[in-house]
Parts: sequence; structure tokens; C-alpha cells
Amino acid sequence: MFKNLFSKKHEKLSKLEYWKKWEFFDLLDDLHKAEKMLSQYEGGYSGEFLSAQEFHTALVDAIDEIELGNQTDLTNIWIWFAPTTAWDDFVGKEGIELGNRIFARADKWKKGNK
Repeated sequence: MFKNLFSKKHEKLSKLEYWKKWEFFDLLDDLHKAEKMLSQYEGGYSGEFLSAQEFHTALVDAIDEIELGNQTDLTNIWIWFAPTTAWDDFVGKEGIELGNRIFARADKWKKGNK
């Protein structure tokens, strides 16, 4: 009787279903858009990065690691795209909607995978 009362039944999702649930593929699509947009910028400065080119290189490396399955920790993505951080510093108003979308998805993933 108590066993059924206190046990939680979690639906088992396939890896693909799990990624869809957390909008992981949408996040990757947006990261590629961000990489393309960022590649058009030069110079600047933002805390961790001395230039837009340096940020671009770090972003490309992070995307590669995620796509290769070597990395599922999105902490750097979360930090880089948080409001008023590196992304906003380099692309400004032009990328605000994309940056906010990436941050929201990374935040959802980060909170859901603790």
C-alpha cells in the first residue's frame, strides 16, 4: 500500500525523446546561428574574451564538443549568453532575441539536469 503511495513512476524516454523534451536540437540550431552572426564581428572586449574573434573560436569549440557528445555541461553557454554578458557585449541589439533564446534553453537544460 505505502509502496505505491511513495514511489514515483518516471516515464523512460529514449535519448532522442529526452533531447527533444529539453529543446536540445533547437539549442544547437540557435548556437549555429549565433556562431555565424558572431563571425561577422571583430575586435571589442568582454571580460573573458579579448575580441569577438576569440569568443567566436571558443563558441565554435564548445559547439563541436557538444555535437561530438564530449560535453553536455552547458555552463559556458549559459554564462556567455546570459543577459549583459559576452554575447550582448559583442553583438548588441542585433543579437538580443537570439541570445535570449539560447540563454533560456541553456537555463532550462541546466536546471533540469541537476
